[in-house]
Amino acid sequence: MRLTVFGVGYVGLVTGTGLAELGHEVLCVDVNKRRVEALDRGEMPLYEPGLSDLVRRNVRANRLSFAASVSSPFEESDVYFIAVGTPRGEDGHPNLEAVFEAARSVVKTAKKPALVAVKSTVPVGTCDHIQTEISGANVRLEVVSNPEFLKEGAAVTDFFRPDRIVLGADSESAQRVLRNLYAPLQLSGERVLVTDRRSSELIKYAANAMLAMRVSFMNELARLCDATGADIHAVRLGVGSDARIGKRFLFAGPGYGGSCFPKDILALTALGRAHGVAMRLTDATHQANEDQLAFVIELVRKACGELKGKRIAVWGLAYKPETDDVREAPSQRIVAALMQSGATVVGHDPEATTNFVHAMKQRQLEVKVEGDSYDAANGADAVLLLTEWRSYRAPNFGKLRERMRGERPLVIDARNVWRADEVEAAGLVYRGLGTRSKRIP
Repeated sequence: MRLTVFGVGYVGLVTGTGLAELGHEVLCVDVNKRRVEALDRGEMPLYEPGLSDLVRRNVRANRLSFAASVSSPFEESDVYFIAVGTPRGEDGHPNLEAVFEAARSVVKTAKKPALVAVKSTVPVGTCDHIQTEISGANVRLEVVSNPEFLKEGAAVTDFFRPDRIVLGADSESAQRVLRNLYAPLQLSGERVLVTDRRSSELIKYAANAMLAMRVSFMNELARLCDATGADIHAVRLGVGSDARIGKRFLFAGPGYGGSCFPKDILALTALGRAHGVAMRLTDATHQANEDQLAFVIELVRKACGELKGKRIAVWGLAYKPETDDVREAPSQRIVAALMQSGATVVGHDPEATTNFVHAMKQRQLEVKVEGDSYDAANGADAVLLLTEWRSYRAPNFGKLRERMRGERPLVIDARNVWRADEVEAAGLVYRGLGTRSKRIP
C-alpha cells in the first residue's frame, strides 16, 4: 500500500518505519522542517533502540521518505495516519490543533478515496468530529481510530510484536483495509480487536490510566512501608504472585513521567468532567503521583540534612530507561527542588543529558552534567538514582565510595534496584523507598 504518516515523533516515526519494513511505501510528513532535513541526512531526532538501523535500511530501499508536506505520488495514499502530538492544555484537555491541521491537509491533498487513521491519543468523539469536518472533501475519506500502544524504549519490538491492535472502524471496507495492512504481523484473531471509533479512543486512555494507577498505588504502599517498617520488596512479591494481579508495573519509584501517563490521566479526568462523570480514581492517581515526588524530595532533605552547600550526583535523567525523553520526568522537578534549596547537582544519563539540560534551561536553571557516571559522583555527598538504566544496576560501590566525600556518603536508591548490604559493605549509607534498610537518624 501507499501510506502517509503525519508526525515524526515516537509514534509517527516508529509507525512509518515499521510499515515500510513490512513492505509498504511510506511518506512521513512533519511541519518541523529542521527535523525533516535531519532525517534526510540520516540523523535521528530521538533515541529509540533499533530504530535508526530500520530507518536507514528502508530509506535505502526507497520505501521510506520524509517531507514537510504531502507530495506526489502520496496524494493517492491508501491510508493517511495522524500521529501528531496532543499536548496537555491548561484545563487538562489535550490540545488537538495539530490533529485537525493534519486532517485538513488530507482534505487539501487527497486525490482518491482513502482512510484517515488517527493514532494520536484523542478524547472520545474526536474521530466523529473529524469525519464531520472533512465531509466536504472532493473524495471519500473515512476516519478510523487506530490507537498506538508503543512503549518508549521498546517501541520497535511493540510494533512488530504487539499485545493487540485496536481497529475502531464503522464500515466493513475500512476494517478489511486495516486487517490487510497489519496482516504481515501474523496476529492471531484475539489480538486484533475491531470495535467502534469511540470505544477505540477510550481504550487507549483506559489502558494508560490503569497502568498509572498501579504505579501510584505501589508508590503509596512504599510510603506506608517507610512509615510502618514493612518492606515494599516483600509486599510487591506477595501481591504480584496473585495470578489475578500479576507482577508487572508493581515497582515503587519517584513517580511516573513521560508524554503519556501525566497527560492522559488529566485528559481522562477532564473528559469525565465534561460529561458529568466524576473520575475519582484518575484524580487520586494524579495526586498520588504528585505526593510521591514530594516524598522523594523530602527523603533527600532528611537524609542529607541541610542541603545548602551539599553536592548531589543524580544518576538517571530520562523518565524511564532506554529513552532520551525527559518530558514530565521526575528528575526535572526533583533536581529543581534540590538546586533551589542550595544544593549543587551534577547529573548523568546514558542518553538524555542534552534534552535534560535544555529542559532545565527552560526553568531558568543551569545544571551540570557529566559524560561518566563516576565523574558525576566526584566529591558528592550523595548519589541519587532516579532511572534504572542497566548500566546503573551493578556499579562498583567501592569505586563510588572513593569518588565521594565524607565519612559515610549517602546513596539514595529511588528505584530500589540495589542491595543495601552491598552498598553498606563499601562504606556507604543506603536509603531506599519503603525498604527495611538502616534508617537515617
